[in-house]
Amino acid sequence: MNKELVLQKLEELGFAAEEAGDFGYVFTFEELNILYMLDDDDDDFLRFAVPGIYDITEENLPLVLEVVNDTNKSIKYSKTCVYGDDVWVFYEYHTIGNEHLEEILEHILRVLQITYFLFHRKIEGDNTLPGADNDENEDKTKEDEE
Repeated sequence: MNKELVLQKLEELGFAAEEAGDFGYVFTFEELNILYMLDDDDDDFLRFAVPGIYDITEENLPLVLEVVNDTNKSIKYSKTCVYGDDVWVFYEYHTIGNEHLEEILEHILRVLQITYFLFHRKIEGDNTLPGADNDENEDKTKEDEE
């Protein structure tokens, strides 16, 4: 996808993307720093990321890996990954022709946001999904404890 077109659509949506060195461009969406990452080898490829959402230590690594895996199984379209000493969330999309870029960008941003919040809920021990029937989740938890 043409970089200028993506940056123009982001601006139309109210985001002021700034260059972020080799990473591409960065902007803020509801207090999350979002990277628009360029791929010079594939014009049809969009990649966005929320970098550094959680610091990894030797002590928390087993829990982080479990929560990363669980988050990936719970959310479609995004990828939660260990990237260096941090956890990042990525969304990758292959464009085909003249799609509705504004709608795609809005979806990408919302999925990144939901993934970020779900990861943090899970890392803090809250395994309920947003919008799920909490009574049903509590019943399952009680059955598991018995």
